[in-house]
Amino acid sequence: MSTREWAYNMIEELTEEEFNALMAIVKVMHKNSQKKPKSNISSLKGILHEYADPSKIPLEETAWAEAAAEKHLKFLEEMKKDENS
Repeated sequence: MSTREWAYNMIEELTEEEFNALMAIVKVMHKNSQKKPKSNISSLKGILHEYADPSKIPLEETAWAEAAAEKHLKFLEEMKKDENS
């Protein structure tokens, strides 16, 4: 499988929200690459700065931990159901 095929397959699996986020990244990178020489492209963090929403920073601080806890809780619940079956 070529890299292009892999990328297309990966894009097909994205949710609408994930795809829109990816397109925002690609648009900004493309815009910046048109302005600057290829060797001076800004860091991705810098590129995405204009899309940052400071009001969501407090939510992001615990987002990973909460998502991991939720995932593992679901897993444990499924394991418990399987044991009882």
